[in-house]
Amino acid sequence: MIKSLWCLLLFCSFTNATAPPISYIQGNELITVKGQLTDYGYGYNLDADEVLRLVTLNWPPYIDESLCDFGWVFQVTVEMLISQGYGVDVEFYPWARAVREAELGKADILFPEYFIDDAAASNNVPDKTRNQLLALSEPIPGGDLSLITLKDNNIQYDGSLNSIKNEVIGVVRAYKNTVELDSFIDNDQIATIVVNNEFQLARLLLSKRVTLIVADLDSLLASVEKSPISANQKQIINSSLIALLPSLEYKYLHYSVSKKKPNWRSVLQAINKKIETMKQNRTFEKQIKESSEQCK
Repeated sequence: MIKSLWCLLLFCSFTNATAPPISYIQGNELITVKGQLTDYGYGYNLDADEVLRLVTLNWPPYIDESLCDFGWVFQVTVEMLISQGYGVDVEFYPWARAVREAELGKADILFPEYFIDDAAASNNVPDKTRNQLLALSEPIPGGDLSLITLKDNNIQYDGSLNSIKNEVIGVVRAYKNTVELDSFIDNDQIATIVVNNEFQLARLLLSKRVTLIVADLDSLLASVEKSPISANQKQIINSSLIALLPSLEYKYLHYSVSKKKPNWRSVLQAINKKIETMKQNRTFEKQIKESSEQCK
């Protein structure tokens, strides 16, 4: 039955008709800001003197248009900017398109982003690294990046990439994995099949075109959960997947600010300042818990 399910996963996509409200405490006051549809996304505080264009992807449970609140990353991102007087217009794209928009300066902020190594080259601007084009914020909570396989696969993984370099691995286009794994891939030490999103990763694995995929298991399972397949089919898939131990790396999330924008330093400073305040107030933990409970 697993083999018959991968085609369903490929076409799972949802879009809410309205933008969720954003609520936060400022001083002793509860402030709620309603969102509105824009030409290509979701806008908040659009009458502000400075409106930032943000690009992102559907990546549950962190951020996704199918979630009732669009996910905790969406909530805290909009809050951190509108609470400082910015307006925001958030647009969802496939990840490679979102990266391109930011690296070319068509968008102000790309999120959520993994750490970018200084050697990582841009796929959009010749002879430039990604860090020459984008400025990375301080980290916020993330999750484990793992090698995921089917439970009936006999993968001899001992924690080193050398132990699985004869396997064929599925990866998402333009995702940054780990420095070591990306080096193996770039130097053709590991064979890969590249796809555009995690739905297609599930397709590769379930159809057995690859023996391993690189993903955040919580995100992969959330992608299955949001799909229109039956509860029984979801359970079959969920019970068939396993993340190999140890994980590749715990991956914090970041915001990437386009250096092509003249105000990028002030935007980055505003983001980092708010991240520090949110850490002190445990805003991230509260929002993660609230989002999980609200969208069950």
